[in-house]
Amino acid sequence: MRLNTEPRPVRWTDRTLSVLRTSRLEACEKELAGLGGFGLFDAETTDLDAERLFEESYYASEEKEPRLHSVEQMRMQVLSQFPAEMGLLSPEEYDLLLKMAIFGGEMPIYDWNDLPAALSLVRRMWCRAVPERGNWLRMPRQICVAALLMLTSEEMKTVREIAGQITETVDNTLYLTGMMPAAVVMNDIAFRMQGSLAADKPELYERMIRASFETVPDREGRLVLVHPGLADPRRLLWGGDKGGVGLNQESMEVLYGSMMDVEDPYYGQLLGQISGLTRAEIDAEETVEDLILLAKQGAPVPEMRDVLGTRLICLPTEEMVSTLSEMYDRVPRWFSLDMERLQ
Repeated sequence: MRLNTEPRPVRWTDRTLSVLRTSRLEACEKELAGLGGFGLFDAETTDLDAERLFEESYYASEEKEPRLHSVEQMRMQVLSQFPAEMGLLSPEEYDLLLKMAIFGGEMPIYDWNDLPAALSLVRRMWCRAVPERGNWLRMPRQICVAALLMLTSEEMKTVREIAGQITETVDNTLYLTGMMPAAVVMNDIAFRMQGSLAADKPELYERMIRASFETVPDREGRLVLVHPGLADPRRLLWGGDKGGVGLNQESMEVLYGSMMDVEDPYYGQLLGQISGLTRAEIDAEETVEDLILLAKQGAPVPEMRDVLGTRLICLPTEEMVSTLSEMYDRVPRWFSLDMERLQ
C-alpha cells in the first residue's frame, strides 16, 4: 500500500499508529467499494471490460509497453503465474485466500483488518468486490480450485516458509529503523527463491512487498518500506538516513531482542498505570504501543502527555508523565538507532 506523502505538519494526536491504521482501513474500504461490478473470470465479462480490469490491477504499474488487452489473454496470464504468486502472498492475503477457497469463493469481510488483503486480491484479479452486498468478496471457481490444488504442494510449503521468514525479518528491521530500501528486500527475496517455483519473478516480488508493507518513494522515485506507525516518512527519508540495517536474520534477532529488553519494562509500567482508566472505546495496550512508537520518533514529552490525555477518563498522573519522560530518554530513536541504548 502506498502512503500519502503530501507535506503536512506533524500533530502527534492525529498521527499515532492507531489513528493512521484507522485512516488506511477507511481508505481501503472506500477504494474497494469503488471497484467491482464484474471480475476477470465472470462469464459475462468481455474484451470491452478488459481495459478497466487492467487499469485497476497490479499489472497497470508493471507493464512497460502499452497495448490492448483481451479477457482471454489476461485469464491465461493470471492462471499461469498463480502458483508462484500464491507462494509470495502476504500472510494476510494467504489467510484470506484460504478462507475464500474453503467457503466456496464468496464471503463477507467481517474484520476491518482484512480490507487491505481483500483489496490486494482484487488488484491481482483473483477476486472481485460485490458492492451491492457491502464488504463482500467473490472468488471464481478457477482460482478456488487452483488454490486448493496448491495447498498440498511441498514446493508451495517451502516457498511460503521462506516468504514468512523474510516478512518477519523485515518487520523486525522496520521496528528497529523505521524504514528500509525496498531494493534490499527485493534482492533478498530473489536470492532465497532461487530454484523454487517463485524463482526469477521480480514483478511478483514487488507485489509481495507492496501487499505486505507500507511504502513511499524517495526523492529519486525508489521504493522505500516504512513502519506503519511512522508519522512523517519524509523526515527520515530526507534526513540522510535510509535505514542501513540489512537483512541478516541472526543479527536482526539479536538487535530486536536488545530493543525489547529496553522497551518492555516501560510497556509494562505504563500499561499498569493506565489499566482501567482508558475511555470505553480505547484499548490500553494499543495506547501504550502508540506512545512507545511516538518516543521512537522523538515526540516531545508534553505532546506524548497530550496524546495520553485524549485516551484517559482522567488527567495523566505524575507517575504516568514520569514514565513518558523515561521512555523519551531511553527508547532508541528510529532516526539514529543509537546502539549505546541497546547495551
